[in-house]
This record gives sequence, C-alpha cells and structure tokens, in this order.
Amino acid sequence: MNSDWNFFKNGFKRGKMSLLEGPHPLYPCSEEDMQEIRAELGLKESTLQEDIDAILDWFQKQPHLVEAGIEREMVERMLVISKGSMEKTKRRIDNYYKYRGLTPEVIQNRDKVLSGSNDLWTSYMQMSIPKLYKGKRLTLVKFFDNELNNFSAEVIFRNTFMLADIRLKYDYFLSDIWIVDMKNTGFSHLLRLNPIVMQKTAQMFQEGLGVRVHAIHIINAIPALSHVVSFLKQFFSPKIMDRLIIHDSLEDLYQHIPKKYLPEDYGGLEPSTSVFKDKYEKELRNTKTKQYLIEASKMVSNENLRPGSNINEEYLAGSFRKLDFD
Repeated sequence: MNSDWNFFKNGFKRGKMSLLEGPHPLYPCSEEDMQEIRAELGLKESTLQEDIDAILDWFQKQPHLVEAGIEREMVERMLVISKGSMEKTKRRIDNYYKYRGLTPEVIQNRDKVLSGSNDLWTSYMQMSIPKLYKGKRLTLVKFFDNELNNFSAEVIFRNTFMLADIRLKYDYFLSDIWIVDMKNTGFSHLLRLNPIVMQKTAQMFQEGLGVRVHAIHIINAIPALSHVVSFLKQFFSPKIMDRLIIHDSLEDLYQHIPKKYLPEDYGGLEPSTSVFKDKYEKELRNTKTKQYLIEASKMVSNENLRPGSNINEEYLAGSFRKLDFD
C-alpha cells in the first residue's frame, strides 16, 4: 500500500482530512448558501468549530467507534441535521455507525460494485438538483425500466447510502425534498422488498442519518399506491409519511416546485435525467470518489466493544418476520 493511501486512511481516522477540494460536482454548495443555512439554524461560527472539536474528542473515547474513523465535515453536517444539538449529533453518529454495521448487504462490497462494468442504475435513477431550493436539496427518483427482474431494492439502498456518504462530506442543506416518479412500477415491485433489510435501512436513515424530510412528492402514481403507503408505514415515522403529496399531473407539481428546478424531461430547465445519469455514473467511478466510498464503508461500529450492549441482528429482525401488505 503506497504512502498516499496511508495518508488518506490516517487523515480519515483523525477527522481532519479533506480528500477533494472545492464544491462537489453532484452537490455544489456556495459559501453564501452555507452561511444562510447556519443563520437559519442559529449556528454561530464562533462556537461551531468548538462543538465539532468536542464531538470529535467524544468520538475518540468511544471504544466501539474509534477504529472506524470519522471526518470533520461529517460531524458538521450531522450538527446541521441536528439543528446544533451536540447530544442529538452524538446519538445520530452512534446510531449511524451501528446500523451500517448491521446492514452489510447495503454498505459493503463497494469495491466490487464500483470496479465492475455493470450499470450502477439497473432500473432507476436517483439525482439531485445542483441548485438548492430555499436551502433544501431536491432529489428525483425515476424508474425507467419496468422489467421486474432488473429491479433490486438492495441496489436502491446501496446507491442511496453511497450518495449519503458523499453528502455528509460535501453537501449543506436544511432538509430534503423528494420527487418519486412511480411510472414503470407496480405491486410486484413491492413484493420484492426484503422486510428485514427494509427495517434496518429505515432505522439507519431515520435514527442515524436523520435527514429532515420536508416533502415527498409522488407523480405518476400507480393503482397499488395505497399498498405501498401501507407497507412503508410499518418502517417510517408518521411524521415522514404525513409529508407524502400525490400529484395528478406535472402542472400540479409545479405549484410546489418551480419548473426551473426540474429536469427538462419534466418540463424544467435543468439537464435531462439521462444527462444526470451519465454524470452520476462517471462521478461514482472517479478514482478519488471510489477510494473515498470504499474507505467510508468501514465507518461501522464494533458492537463487541460497545459498553453494556447486547444488540445483534437477530434482535433487530425479530419483530418484523410477519408484515401486512393490506
């Protein structure tokens, strides 16, 4: 292993290193954006860096976390997500590392995936609009292939958390707005979801990552949408599920999201989803990004070293062996 790679690993563990400089090509955020978000949350620069230092010091004293490493940028993003609460930030970091370790099918094997020749987006595309909308990050999920054999929920979760790792380093936002285009999906897709993986992933998202969801806009809703909602309610909090907005048309969506923030194939001014798809494919396979994502996959807790804990995967799975689809 060469000295550059050793430097990368050591910097990652110390929480002081920045691998890529400047705005990220997928999640650009200006200094003005960052200052406005800090002001909105009442975060003062004079105390923000002190809080980050204190959390890093706490992290280094946790026997089940310390070897996993953390980056300073991630701590700051977690503080923003937690609205400046240090205790919430610590809890989210602890949970995030815990559930990542319990969900290897989503977090691990990135080297193989990113080094392979298969398309990362087997049946869908997930892309974020570069320009923030009122401090919120707008993400579109589009299913472009109705072939059931090409659909994999694990691929969706895998990609989502690879992008989450990038966002925790580079993105800066108040909350998320999601647009989900359900065209090319059906009830059969729902039946292919693994409830155990779904549960662990939902816990990782809600109790660990903790991104605030401002709204979830559904377009091209399918007849089985009520079944989908019923299924998801078993994993996600009522607060999130209550933010579902179902639209009959794009014109209805425009009442909530200005057209200029949408891809051109949705009547907007941003590049088409096919252009975004190519951009994401290239960026995730970029050498530096690939190395970062592989190293970030090691951000998992060692539950054997957690003081006074007996958590295990069987415990998490036990309550979800029978699920209703209504």
